[in-house]
Amino acid sequence: MTLKVAFKTIGCKVNQYETGTLRQSFIKSGFQVVEFQESADIYIINTCAVTREAVRKSKQMIRKASRSHPRATIIVTGCAVQSNLPDIQACKNVSLIVGNQYKENIFDIIHKTKFTKEEPVILVSSPEEMVNYQEAGNYFTSHRIRGLVKIQDGCNQFCSYCIIPYLRGRGRSRSVRNVLSEIKDFGDRGYKEVVLLGINLGSYGNDQPEAEINLEKLIYKIEQISPIERIRLSSIELPYITEGLIAAFHCSTKLCHQLHIPLQSGDDRILALMRRKYTSEQFRKIIVYLKKSIPDIAITTDVIVGFPGEDEKAFQNTVDLVEEIGFSKVHIFPYSDRIFNLASFLPDRIPEEIINQRSTKMNNLSLKLSREFIQKNLGKEKRILIELQGQNENGKYVFGLTDNYIKVFVYNISTEKGKIVKTKIIKVNDSYAVGEVL
Repeated sequence: MTLKVAFKTIGCKVNQYETGTLRQSFIKSGFQVVEFQESADIYIINTCAVTREAVRKSKQMIRKASRSHPRATIIVTGCAVQSNLPDIQACKNVSLIVGNQYKENIFDIIHKTKFTKEEPVILVSSPEEMVNYQEAGNYFTSHRIRGLVKIQDGCNQFCSYCIIPYLRGRGRSRSVRNVLSEIKDFGDRGYKEVVLLGINLGSYGNDQPEAEINLEKLIYKIEQISPIERIRLSSIELPYITEGLIAAFHCSTKLCHQLHIPLQSGDDRILALMRRKYTSEQFRKIIVYLKKSIPDIAITTDVIVGFPGEDEKAFQNTVDLVEEIGFSKVHIFPYSDRIFNLASFLPDRIPEEIINQRSTKMNNLSLKLSREFIQKNLGKEKRILIELQGQNENGKYVFGLTDNYIKVFVYNISTEKGKIVKTKIIKVNDSYAVGEVL
């Protein structure tokens, strides 16, 4: 009888990638993957701990699997295991608890371990032991459109609000050979775009000085893999926006004109309390130079609202800088106290009511800036990667993304998913554009 396995991922794209590699290892061994709400023999929850809400959702999914399927083997892994181990242990019917160091080995572990419902087996290591990049199998999906490729793990920055360095260890890079091999596999399978992922993506290669590799050099190597038509970068920190990286946008024919660069705050006092490695003016100057060098680039960002000590002036400084820069989208994170980090010891806590008000204001600004960015692209010719086919009362349509991350709907065509189509943007709606095929 075919055994069934179900997965639930909470958190970032790196977590999604790691779940994807686990999924492949189970599929290759004959397991049937089912939806999380369906009946399965094994449930694997890949947790997140970047905010209190992420930990709450993680525990909620564990309890859901435990209540609905008490006889199944429930496995919990990810960052919440590293940060909230006692809470995870207290969840009923959990058979195996696996820290980040052993996440890629879950399939092998379950075949070598005898489980009981009375006491879960626990495999968790300290961050100091996470010194080498843990290689896993390749990550593939059924849609064959956009492939996620993890190239880096860990972080050395130790921002005061963040606990990720304590959960994933120091920065470490994947070998160039393995990165290129995985991307070639994506190309051979028909994928058109790859997204390079990392906990601190810009630091790629810093731990391998003998290899003389960094992010922009890796981009040039990926450029030579012909079946891949697009290379997209995930979140990258401001100090890694170098002349070399900017030059890569001009030299590469495949690098997407989009960057996600976390701001977190536009106030220098708050940036210092956050232990960020730049001032608001340094951030502004680099982004202005970046946008001048690559005029059509989309720049998205993260902002933390309600950090301890963020008075009205500090928040307004952030609003003003966000508006001045004109990000194409702002991801808003209400401040969340986390154990281990320095910010949890700071005074001057901001009431939740004020945090909610500021979040709403920042969200409204984000929506306005998104519309303005799409409006700037009106009348321009863009190539979109088709991700969805649909039909409504007006006929068939397709949906896709431009290289600078604009959602575009094209009506009265039925181009199959995974194809790249040249279009002209002819209309702008609130959060997307309408194009016509050229």
